Amino acid sequence: MVNWLIAQGLMLGTIIVLTSFGLSSAKTASEISSLIPNNPAVLDAHRRFALGMIETANKDNAIGLAGEVSRYQIMPSVWRHYNNSQQYQNPSVSLAVAQKHWLTLYATFKKQARREPSDFDMYVLWNTRYGHYARKGFKPDRLSPVVRDRAQRFVNLVRCDKL
Repeated sequence: MVNWLIAQGLMLGTIIVLTSFGLSSAKTASEISSLIPNNPAVLDAHRRFALGMIETANKDNAIGLAGEVSRYQIMPSVWRHYNNSQQYQNPSVSLAVAQKHWLTLYATFKKQARREPSDFDMYVLWNTRYGHYARKGFKPDRLSPVVRDRAQRFVNLVRCDKL
């Protein structure tokens, strides 16, 4: 069995795949999701749809109460970490930023929790301030009911086959 390591590429929407044999090739997110089905590291079509629906009903021009931007409700300070543009309403730019941030959250969780995150875990990371879930010991029962409910709705949408 091949062990996969996923790292972000420099090109927009491209991910570099490294195998245990040391080979690498550039792949798009959709190609990766077909190679590694149901991998929470990949913000695939189901996860993008679910994330956008939970956050803004997939409205690109949405601005949250705390100043979050784009359909994915990304804080501007987080956005600037990945992209210098202010094209918050541009779906392709917001997706690229979301994919980069998603992969960062995935890697951080895996390192800190020492396990593979579930979709529930990934949404909690997305929807709470940095370090919040770690302070809760990565235990869902220690989260507020509101956060748990939103994370479960995200999981349900990801699992829905009717996109």
